[in-house]
Amino acid sequence: MIDLMRRPARSLALAGLLVLALLVAAACHKSDQGDNAAAGGGTAPATTATAPAAPAAGATPATPLKVVALGIGKAVGPDNKVTAEVDTFAPGDTFYAAVGTTGGPPAAPAKLTVRWSSVSHSGAETPIGEETKSISPTGDASTEFHTAKAGGWPVSDYKVEILLDGQSVAVKAFRVAK
Repeated sequence: MIDLMRRPARSLALAGLLVLALLVAAACHKSDQGDNAAAGGGTAPATTATAPAAPAAGATPATPLKVVALGIGKAVGPDNKVTAEVDTFAPGDTFYAAVGTTGGPPAAPAKLTVRWSSVSHSGAETPIGEETKSISPTGDASTEFHTAKAGGWPVSDYKVEILLDGQSVAVKAFRVAK
């Protein structure tokens, strides 16, 4: 005690720690009483903290829709994914694009667009096809697009561009060779 009187700052710090310990002990005791109250053993505290509501079982939290993959090939499987990716086609082949997305649109369906173009040696692009699909995925999904030409494609360089709600999000180059 005499030592505490000589060092008032230390005694104040010790007194503060003692008060803090008592408050923590009281809070723990009050929490135990609240648990007992829920079980019918007392009165529940007037205010309780609640955790944020968890998503319903099987529900996925809403995340923005985004394109995560673009595959091109000569065929797609039942899952709408390209069975084998290629970057060179024959003139009589059909071009397939599989667009992988994740997430989901907030309310309205999203617009997924594919633009097919031929590309000259100078770099000039000539559109050869465009298609838009409205999609409303709620997680991982794959959307298939394709284009074919009666009589076959000219030997040239090509590209496919993917737009999500009008914004370019992926481009892939390929070619047609004999």
